[in-house]
This record gives sequence, C-alpha cells and structure tokens, in this order.
Amino acid sequence: MHKLIFTMQLAESLNLICGNLQLVYPDGTAIDYLATSGCANWQRPGDEWVRGKGPIPAGEYEIPSEPYYLETRGVEGDFFHITPDPVVSNKGVRAELGIHFDANVPGTAGCIGVVREFGWRRLCDRLASIANLGVKNLPLTVKY
Repeated sequence: MHKLIFTMQLAESLNLICGNLQLVYPDGTAIDYLATSGCANWQRPGDEWVRGKGPIPAGEYEIPSEPYYLETRGVEGDFFHITPDPVVSNKGVRAELGIHFDANVPGTAGCIGVVREFGWRRLCDRLASIANLGVKNLPLTVKY
C-alpha cells in the first residue's frame, strides 16, 4: 500500500523547524521531502492545538491522490486536503489542513508544507502516477 509519513522534532525555537514527509511505495521504496508544519516559534510540544500557528496534531489521517487548486495565500496552488476534517480533541479543534507547497512566508497555519519547489513538483508528479493506478486515497501518519 502507498502511504505518507510526516515526522518533525517539536522544540522551542525562534527559527522554523523542518521535518520530513516520506512517500512510501508498496515495495518499501521511500522518497523523502523536506517539509514543515506550523509557524516559527509555534512548533513546541503542545502547540499542535494552536489554530492558525501550531503544527498539525500527531495522528492518523488520509489524503486524496489528486489535489484541487486553492488560491489561498501561502498555498496558491495544488492542495491535498487532509481528512478527517475537523480534527477534534479535548485540547482543541483544527480544520482545513492539507499538504501543499510552502509558498510566501516560510511556515504554515497547521498544514504540511513541502519546502522546496522542485521536491513539491516531484511529489505532485508521483501522486498523479499513483492516482493513475486507481489509488484514490493514501494514509498519512503524523509523528513527533
């Protein structure tokens, strides 16, 4: 089964922290992409529930293999909508999360942003190839 795994070390930092988004193929082949989630100074443990600033909460999600176009500032392009939406816990609610290119100001409002444009284009190409195989959705695991 195709799957995605996002890992990042949450820490106290005034600088943007980057992690890794990994696309794993059914044969175990894995391709890594430099990615981030959240804004600089909002990537500490516990910040996952700060709406609009903190990283995506850890957990199990799903994304479609085909994106839709979003004109929202910071995305301005293809957007793979993460479900479930919203994500609810006793600590808060997060909604409208996705995987996209980290456009404009570095960091995201809780989405997973692929940092390098070339990597983003390659990920989109690979997901399109997976979609062409008839795969509609991929599981996404977020770990800190």
